[in-house]
Amino acid sequence: MSSLRGLLAILICLGLQAGLGYLWPVSGNYVDLMLLPVCWYGITHSQRGAMLVGCGGGLLQDAWLHAGTLGINGFKKTLIGWALGGIGSRFDLNQPLGRFVSGAAVSLADSLLDVGLRQLLDQRVLGPVVLTVVVRALVTGLLMTVSFRWMERLVGRPAGVHLESRA
Repeated sequence: MSSLRGLLAILICLGLQAGLGYLWPVSGNYVDLMLLPVCWYGITHSQRGAMLVGCGGGLLQDAWLHAGTLGINGFKKTLIGWALGGIGSRFDLNQPLGRFVSGAAVSLADSLLDVGLRQLLDQRVLGPVVLTVVVRALVTGLLMTVSFRWMERLVGRPAGVHLESRA
């Protein structure tokens, strides 16, 4: 059941990201909704689950939203899922401040990994504009906080509490 929720979260975020890109073409510079399922799994689930969600979401993002190097978003989000899943299993990030900080940190890591991987692949990289990276990190942190709160209200239980663990 948990993997079905992860797939549903990926598909919803992919659809919202595509719709947002249609309405506001430069939104990809400031909003990456595909980081939300990775953060959700990294904070509330296992490290392996966060890696799988990151890989699947990143590859779908590459295939449908980005023309260019296929697999770069899949690799970035897998690596981010691994790191956040490891940190999330050791520290309690399932609180508003932890969600905000983890969302902002994941966005910063995504931007830095993008530059590094593109240089590694010998692609022309102009480097991210600092203001754009900061705004993207703040937006992702706020989206993490709001989406977790929304999920708590929708389900009627804290986002980190699983039905299996309550039994």
